[in-house]
Amino acid sequence: MSREKQRLIAERPSDRAVRLANDIYFTYLYEDSPSLHISVMRLCEVFGNHDVVEVKKMVEEAFAELNEPIVLSNCSFQGKHVEWMLLEFFTYTFSEIEGCEYIELEINEKYLHALETLDEEPYINFQ
Repeated sequence: MSREKQRLIAERPSDRAVRLANDIYFTYLYEDSPSLHISVMRLCEVFGNHDVVEVKKMVEEAFAELNEPIVLSNCSFQGKHVEWMLLEFFTYTFSEIEGCEYIELEINEKYLHALETLDEEPYINFQ
């Protein structure tokens, strides 16, 4: 693994990215589906900023951080113990439905499965 990739993996995401990751994960728990539609206006509330254009830019920057490979260690996948696993959290697109802007997210199911095997709350992995 290159030194640059090791550095990216070791870096803690920004507070904004952690807040967004937590919101995405807990929305997934509430919706019980890896496919999510999250209102950009709701994210305005999460970030405490009601400028939609600015919030979309903030979200894109946070998504860039969050989609750096994430290392999950000491987890199980398909019945096998995995010392560590390198995964991306999700894929996303911006969309408009009936005049409202949304972010359509698809959370990586391998990532979700790995999180289920952890003994601690998943958001701890982002902090």
